[in-house]
Amino acid sequence: EHPALVTHTGHGGWSTAVSGHVMRGGRHFVEFAITKVDQGIVQLGVIRPLSLTDDIDLEAEWGGRVNPVFVSSSHKPAEAEKLRSQRTAKWGDSDIHCCGYYSFDGRCHGTDWDTKLTNYEWVGREGLEGSGTIGLLLDLDEGTLSVFKNHRRLGVMK
Repeated sequence: EHPALVTHTGHGGWSTAVSGHVMRGGRHFVEFAITKVDQGIVQLGVIRPLSLTDDIDLEAEWGGRVNPVFVSSSHKPAEAEKLRSQRTAKWGDSDIHCCGYYSFDGRCHGTDWDTKLTNYEWVGREGLEGSGTIGLLLDLDEGTLSVFKNHRRLGVMK
């Protein structure tokens, strides 16, 4: 299997894939081929370079379902503190540390792992029904995350 390929088969389960590639500047594009969406549970996004499992028990604390976009001081506070503790000066003053596209309705979910959980609409927002491709273009120089659906640019999500 290709090292950048993640395949999940089954019903009602979770699958989390994380790349170890750290991006510090420039533009980076990734495209995901989604062959079936059950109940709108595909979420794709970007996260700060950190560990989701160092000093965090995958089963006991994450419940086997790593989903850092829904972590805050009021929801999973222990995990939130462990994620915030990995902050470095390279993060700058940004207040979003994890940002994702939710395929059910195209909303943007994000978090600062403290008090801010975002769930908002954006110009061009569309969900993905069934099969298709979702592309994400991260522009670190401009500080934007753009979304593409079936090779068509939808807009800037964040």
